[in-house]
Amino acid sequence: MSLLMLLAFAGFAWLSWRKLQIVLALQPEPRWDHPWQRLSSVVVNGLLQSRMIAREWRPGLMHAAIFLGFMSLLLRKLQLLAIGYREYATFPEVLGPFAGIKDLVELGVIVAVLYAFYRRFVSKPERLEPNGEAVLVLSLILTIMLTDILLDGFRFTLLSKTVSGIGSEREYAFLGNAVANAFSGFSPAALQAGYVISYWLQMVVVFSFLVLLPVGEHFHIVTALPTLYFRRGRPANRVPTVDIERLMNATDEADMKAGVRTALDLNWKEGLDAFTCTECGRCKDACPTHLTGKPLSLKIVNDAVKHHLLEQRETIVAKDPKNELPALVGGIISQDTLWACTSCGYCEAACPIELEHLDKFFRMRQHQVMIEGEFPHELKKVFEAWEVQGNAWGISSDERGDWARGIDVPVVSSAEEVAGLDYLFYVGSAMSFDPRGQKIARAFVAIVKAAGVKFAILGPREGSTGECARRLGNEVLFQQLAQTLVETLNEVGATRIVTCDPHALNSLRNEYPEFNGRYEVVHHTRLIADLLEQGRVRVKPSLERVIYHDPCYLGRHNGEFDAPRAVLARLCSDQLLEFELTREKAMCCGAGGGRMWMEENLGTRINVMRVEQALVASPKTIATACPYCAVMVGDGLAAVQTSGETQSRDIAELVAQALVA
Repeated sequence: MSLLMLLAFAGFAWLSWRKLQIVLALQPEPRWDHPWQRLSSVVVNGLLQSRMIAREWRPGLMHAAIFLGFMSLLLRKLQLLAIGYREYATFPEVLGPFAGIKDLVELGVIVAVLYAFYRRFVSKPERLEPNGEAVLVLSLILTIMLTDILLDGFRFTLLSKTVSGIGSEREYAFLGNAVANAFSGFSPAALQAGYVISYWLQMVVVFSFLVLLPVGEHFHIVTALPTLYFRRGRPANRVPTVDIERLMNATDEADMKAGVRTALDLNWKEGLDAFTCTECGRCKDACPTHLTGKPLSLKIVNDAVKHHLLEQRETIVAKDPKNELPALVGGIISQDTLWACTSCGYCEAACPIELEHLDKFFRMRQHQVMIEGEFPHELKKVFEAWEVQGNAWGISSDERGDWARGIDVPVVSSAEEVAGLDYLFYVGSAMSFDPRGQKIARAFVAIVKAAGVKFAILGPREGSTGECARRLGNEVLFQQLAQTLVETLNEVGATRIVTCDPHALNSLRNEYPEFNGRYEVVHHTRLIADLLEQGRVRVKPSLERVIYHDPCYLGRHNGEFDAPRAVLARLCSDQLLEFELTREKAMCCGAGGGRMWMEENLGTRINVMRVEQALVASPKTIATACPYCAVMVGDGLAAVQTSGETQSRDIAELVAQALVA
């Protein structure tokens, strides 16, 4: 027994260290803040598996049963180790009830493993790809459970009359007792042989399982709880900042660094994530790129990074003194993979252990754009338009307020004027220059006027948030735009801002504080919902068969799911329809992450698939709450021949149309 234990623990330690040594060689990043919140996540999402169960209760319960079964059977393994040194070791009589709990847990684990086999070989959900390691591990777990029950059967039959303490265990161990009763007619020699074989088979499997853990994906059994503890702890709604001043003042090539070029530019948590990925495939269920046939999912990326880290282990551990590590983008992660991401955040929201994806991709894009100068060709004109005119449309900033001509929208330019407002209306470029967005802006103006809300716009003085530029990796351009807009907003004393653009809301609310821009920012659907609740505006409920598409940057990134639905509930004469992929699981329209400005040449168009998902419910109206979504859904409807008379309308347009004087 001692030799078996020594070999198993030595093998586990050595194989684990080979991976953890790679993690420790990567970039440092402090993750020690908010310890109690971190511990809470470990308990709630790690030990209790609540995140997994909440999203899919059947496989979630299956995994929880297996995980908690292993945790609760540790005491049993201590008894088995004791048996290895003293053949007839038993639990103290006071622990007799534990034998019954053990049997109940083992029964639960067996049922869970059989259900796991059913899913892999019978129901076969799309995300579960053929996986020999998973089948092997499930088989080992089943073997451990079955041999343990058999061991009790042989022990109880062989020893119940001669060893004190066995009777107490047998009284509670209902599975072991049932097996013992079945073995009662066996000869003492057969019982002894069965006892020895079942014991040593179980111990060899247990210690083999221990050595197997660090080798493959099931290393997550060891690393999942630490990974949960050191999670980012916030939604994926902020892009990592680049120190532009340091970059601009760099005196040699070594200082000319931004983002991620090689594996050594990854931080240690990103390396730990790669080794912790369970390859469960949940990240693919509503990933717009995966569903439309593009080479991107969090699972695919983690798998590629993991194998690269292992292949380059010696160079990474040596800190790559000769700069021989290959670039990640272009080899390990293809250009198509990098630029396909819409930054919708579904993969991170779906991951049961909160693995992180977007920060890594944002930093890869930063390196490609700012250092390598390599990015999709269509972005060149877009970046130039931002640099010259301050917007991606390339229209003169002097025309930023032209959409409001003829509808008497007040324009402010001083702190005194802004002080008298309820809200400063941040229009944003999409609704200032795009014809589809302009209709939304005019509809929103009609609503707030009807409610008597004191509002105004900045007109030509309003600048772009630079949100898309940042997510495309052009951090220099973003910071220029952000600093200009912050100076303007602070100069006029803006404190309360309303916007129809979830992307602008996200940047103003979550990213601008680091540039000294601190504002109370609300989305137009939240304000409209409040106005309706207060009775300041009234609407006639006449809409039928309306389905609502959740914008990623409003819902998943900023947690606003209810306000749009509350507004639509007042407009609809029947029940609001829902997508199959809705709320936290909603699929992106395809415009996020700067994808609005890039061609979509691989697979199915994301907006077309999203529209097709809506048409399953036969809606008359697809309601949106984002100017980018409005464009994408409208274009998707135009491309789908079966869309018939289905229309796409922003919630503001629907409310404005239904206003009652």
